[in-house]
Amino acid sequence: MCRRASPDPVDYIEMRRYTFGSDMTMSLSRIGHAHEIPEHVFETRTLREIGVSAMDVGCLLNDCFSYQKEIEYEGELNNGVLAVENFFGCGRDEALPIVNDLITSRRREFEHLASAELPALCDELGLDATARTALADHVEELRDWMAGILTWHRESDRYDARETIPRPPEPTGLGMSAFHLFTRSGR
Repeated sequence: MCRRASPDPVDYIEMRRYTFGSDMTMSLSRIGHAHEIPEHVFETRTLREIGVSAMDVGCLLNDCFSYQKEIEYEGELNNGVLAVENFFGCGRDEALPIVNDLITSRRREFEHLASAELPALCDELGLDATARTALADHVEELRDWMAGILTWHRESDRYDARETIPRPPEPTGLGMSAFHLFTRSGR
């Protein structure tokens, strides 16, 4: 197990929110509802926490999928799995379930905020039906964003360690069968 300098998990997660591009992509939903939701609503603790819990889910999902390519092949030091490894003095196989638990807890926090605290905030602020509907749509778009992050990582080959360097196409055509036999035999 190789120890490398990386931030502790709390500092890492706070920093990671700004390096993943979450705020920019998530702001598209906010901009889309700007005419229905008063600006001060987005500045409340509830909406800020909904946003950062979604960011944490997206960032940590990325770190799980990118670990092998970034850490083992590129020597990157900023990764949530590596931060957990170094903090707890464990290996990747022990760190991944810890990061998974963290992703799960941040997703649960998102759902708690959306289902319990957001309706109370709407009541407290006296928001009309239009604003409430727009907030519900915004939360649903953030759910879609988190699901999209997971889907993209599952379906993309960006972090496929088996193919880190593009291979040139193999020659085809007349007389190339001997070439294919040669390459398959490992010579």
